[in-house]
Amino acid sequence: MWDSVAWLAAAGGTALVDAAATDAWQTARTGFARLLGRGDHRTELSVATRLDGMAAHLEQQPDHEREGARRELVIGWTARLSDFLDDNPEVAAELQELIDRVRAGLPETSNVARQSVHAQDHAVQYVSQHGNVYVNHHAPQEPR
Repeated sequence: MWDSVAWLAAAGGTALVDAAATDAWQTARTGFARLLGRGDHRTELSVATRLDGMAAHLEQQPDHEREGARRELVIGWTARLSDFLDDNPEVAAELQELIDRVRAGLPETSNVARQSVHAQDHAVQYVSQHGNVYVNHHAPQEPR
């Protein structure tokens, strides 16, 4: 069960953040506020206000910082949705329907694959998202 909850929460967090500043935003904003509010008007309003703040924060980021801010927001919303699903497992199908509606409204460019690679210390990584990687190792040479 945990894997499906984690996947659904991650898909929800990603769809929500991807929708900011697109034509799908109102669908996402209204749908997530309603889902998380569970019929409590004040909670729905609070969630909608928080979502508007998130969207404004993302739009205000300089281009070179926007992807990092987007990743942090996805992580945060994924955690919130995971906790919400743990407390309300009966809404899983409703969340999946909302994700599908939001994704359908996203522009094609929002549906591109994203990849983030981090290396530390003396790590070497060879990464290709849509192609091949050819690596030729050469023996270390003695300094001249």
